[in-house]
Amino acid sequence: MKGEATQRLHHLDALRALAMILILPTHALALLGLQRSLNDPEAAVVWLIHVFRLPLFFLVAGFFGALLLRARGVSALLRNRLVRIGLPMVIVVLVVAPVLVLCFNEIANGAYRPASTGLEAFTHLRPSYVWFLWYLLLLYPFALLLQAVLSRHARARDLVQRGGKRLLAHWGAPLLLGLPSAALLYWQPLWIAGAPTDSFVPRADLFAYYGLFFVCGWLLFATPGLRDAIELRPQRYALLVVLALPLALTLYLFQSEASVGSSRWLHVLALVSLCVSTWALIFCLLGLTRRFLPAANPRVRYWADASYWIYLSHFPLMAAIAVAILGVTMPGALKVAFLVAATLLLIYPAYGAFVRHTPIGRILHGPRQRPRQSPAGLEALQRSAA
Repeated sequence: MKGEATQRLHHLDALRALAMILILPTHALALLGLQRSLNDPEAAVVWLIHVFRLPLFFLVAGFFGALLLRARGVSALLRNRLVRIGLPMVIVVLVVAPVLVLCFNEIANGAYRPASTGLEAFTHLRPSYVWFLWYLLLLYPFALLLQAVLSRHARARDLVQRGGKRLLAHWGAPLLLGLPSAALLYWQPLWIAGAPTDSFVPRADLFAYYGLFFVCGWLLFATPGLRDAIELRPQRYALLVVLALPLALTLYLFQSEASVGSSRWLHVLALVSLCVSTWALIFCLLGLTRRFLPAANPRVRYWADASYWIYLSHFPLMAAIAVAILGVTMPGALKVAFLVAATLLLIYPAYGAFVRHTPIGRILHGPRQRPRQSPAGLEALQRSAA
């Protein structure tokens, strides 16, 4: 365990980047949805990304939270999280979210929040698209309290670790975890975990739902041998994905049909198949990335470093681009692709130029070394200077 707290886990970095960057097509489709209803293929894309993206993020966040606690202690963990999560969240809430509301009203022809126009948009603060950072900040005190209790009771700690390992390492873990997860989502109106973007008061069901993934990520680090037991067998989880995912998607798309949407049993079946898919897909991705991205890759690492900046900065720019092309008629798929590509073309280079080696980068991900100039490059630079 000491080695895990010091060595870089490159496949988990890649997964964290994936969880961040996949929000771009989701938000592009959300902007399209402000103008018209999404068709089934578009809704399916949003659903497929939403099935695993945020649960994966909370699981990886729990893992790295436990790692940071082991490596640096409680004070450093809290200071790190307040700076890297709390500060960006406050800036987004105070400055970016109100601007987004104005853009959304423009795109939706005033129908998004009719009362929030001009300066009024800055007086009604809401977590907006960084709500998950708020939930994450609330989860750390719970995790630290539980950690403190278990550290004083060795038998209870060993029991939790043994029980957690037995559950999570079992081949049927996605099924066993899918049942309580589905129960927590029962009151969600659209048969999937919602996004509580409008209130700082946490939804108890969603907080417990995402907290379950966070705790499992914490156990994944704290329990010796657990990560190997999950990551070395991705094929068994892939089989569960193949069995559960199509059923969950079909029921989700047909819930608007009276015969489907009114059935309590189909509702339960949809949620169970959804949550089994979520857990199986996350465990499968843990194994696949470990198999195919086990070592350092400068390009993947750069994307991993840039992903948080991309997440925080993309939405206002994407919304502004959507406002600029309001009068342009184009197919939905092409508009989504254009919004994603245009946004990335602007913010990805900005990361290297204005973020990575600046105080902003140190806040978002810590200091990063500049690439060293080769001897040949230094000679060329000196000749050009002469």
